[in-house]
Amino acid sequence: MKFLNLALFLGSSSAFMPHVHYTTRHKTQLYMGLFDDLKLIFSDEGKKNKAEYEEQQKIEQEEAQRMVMERRRNPEKMQRYEEEVKSRRLQLESDTRAWDFQREASGADPLDKWTELRAAGVIKAGDDIERDPTSSRLGSEGLQEIRTDDKLPYVEKGYVDEDADVMGNLKKMFGKKK
Repeated sequence: MKFLNLALFLGSSSAFMPHVHYTTRHKTQLYMGLFDDLKLIFSDEGKKNKAEYEEQQKIEQEEAQRMVMERRRNPEKMQRYEEEVKSRRLQLESDTRAWDFQREASGADPLDKWTELRAAGVIKAGDDIERDPTSSRLGSEGLQEIRTDDKLPYVEKGYVDEDADVMGNLKKMFGKKK
């Protein structure tokens, strides 16, 4: 009885049958992004590209390691390297000190000092900072390599928009009114 019910159910159900269409149209292949990317990654071409990339990375890392070892063995090169590092650190410290006006509590407007330092070329902000030309698309000038929001005059002043307190506003809206 169970077999007969199953046979009748499967026989009358078209859900388990392959659906065949006979058309004369030409078939075009649709690329859907992620799955096609995965096909490329795991294809022979993708495996070859990955192997080439890994080999190039290995060569670059070996070269960097060789330079480090050579520098450690040669006292003159090590001294020159240490001087370059010290010079870079002093430059970074000097650049950082230029932004101390943002944290001053003197009551003076930081915009005045910011404008003065920017005009003198001591600090760079906005369009003064070099952009990456390879990232310019659709009218964009390109991306910058550093954060730019901390290069503005009022970044350390702690302004808080009182209307931005979403939870406080919700409490006011639904809370008890006195």
